[in-house]
Amino acid sequence: MCKAAMIMAPDTKPILADPDVSPNGVLGDFRVPDLFRDLPDAVIVANVERRIVWVNPAFESLFGYSLQELTGELTKDLYAEAEVYTEMCQGRYGTMPAPSDHSYEVRYRRKSGKTFLTQTTGGPIRNPAGDTLGFFAIIKDISKTRAYEELLHRLFHISSDQSMESTAKVQAILKLGCAHFQTDSGLVSWVRDDRYTVLYNYSDLVDIARGTTFSLGDTYCSEVMKSNAPLACHSARKSNFSTHSCYDLFLLETYIGVPLIVDGTLFGTLNFSSPEERHPFEPGDLEMIKMFAAWIGQQLSFEKATNQLPIQS
Repeated sequence: MCKAAMIMAPDTKPILADPDVSPNGVLGDFRVPDLFRDLPDAVIVANVERRIVWVNPAFESLFGYSLQELTGELTKDLYAEAEVYTEMCQGRYGTMPAPSDHSYEVRYRRKSGKTFLTQTTGGPIRNPAGDTLGFFAIIKDISKTRAYEELLHRLFHISSDQSMESTAKVQAILKLGCAHFQTDSGLVSWVRDDRYTVLYNYSDLVDIARGTTFSLGDTYCSEVMKSNAPLACHSARKSNFSTHSCYDLFLLETYIGVPLIVDGTLFGTLNFSSPEERHPFEPGDLEMIKMFAAWIGQQLSFEKATNQLPIQS
């Protein structure tokens, strides 16, 4: 937790190592503002020894701990790296905080062991005399936002790299998509009538040659073509896909696909899949795959203009 912001409390004694804390967030004579309880961001309060005395429901949800589990524990146990905690204590707990101390990025560790990046703002809880009673912090998870920013940067870097040929760019984008969507395979298809033709394939499992064809009805992409919209499924056996012929033929559990537009015309699909289930996709994933499709559409437009696509008009 940082020390930049500050809450003024009534004239009380400092919050002790074993404070009288109620479920209502009373810290001695200091009561946690009701505003903190209902904030969508995580809020934590600790005493002068940096032992946790209160967290709000959003904190419990974000970190995976209950208030009962955390009460009395040191805040250092929440940090992803012990040396970062030490640095925070030495550099951000002076009596006169600098403006740069008001808010900072730091990685924490969830109960599951997974680490995540946050924007943290906080500071000391002081009485009118300036005595420090404890500390608080407001923590916002920015790991997904930062991941999207980095992904867009990498997409731009690939597409603007003049040293890469078009084929290499599409393969690099498919590889990047597999990593982002946590799948084993990525495919770019050309669809005409009921014929599904593989143009590009990146896979850790199987190599599908360019020009390989399938019946469109035997692919999940048939549903994408029908709806003309992105579609995602994280567990086919628990969805309507369980009765799809593609599931019978390929046993693909995870799928996310989107229509592929080239030169303003519906061309085919971009999709990522895996035989293993994954955690549910989020709305942001459907927007992100449309971004991937836009980049690939640009590359296919170039290939089409230079007669590099193995398709028939």
